Amino acid sequence: MKEEHYYQTGIYLAYPKSPNLKSIYRQKKYKTEVNETHTKVGIAKNSFKAREKGYLKNFNEEVVFAPLAIIVDLDELKRVEDLILEALRLEFENEKPSREWFRTSNHEKVTEIIIQVLTLNQITHKFIG
Repeated sequence: MKEEHYYQTGIYLAYPKSPNLKSIYRQKKYKTEVNETHTKVGIAKNSFKAREKGYLKNFNEEVVFAPLAIIVDLDELKRVEDLILEALRLEFENEKPSREWFRTSNHEKVTEIIIQVLTLNQITHKFIG
């Protein structure tokens, strides 16, 4: 991630690099477990740097954290997340009960869907992925 993007807010992908299943949130021992066959789409409300730090800790640094688009308007950020997750559910199955983890390692297709949602909904953004 470029240094100037560390403190921005927006949409990101995260996906484990390991074939071993791990809890999506070890600290609270969530039952939902994921591995390299899963992809998370989320929003960084505070900053990409803060969100990345959490993933690196939770997955023992065996995770890729990839910021995709900067979205400065925090009011738009939540709406965009809902639109993106809705579009992704049409293409991929969720890893239940999580609404943001999907059973796919096709990061290119996920990114393509995100770009389409941002474009079709005329969301002001800067693509950095």
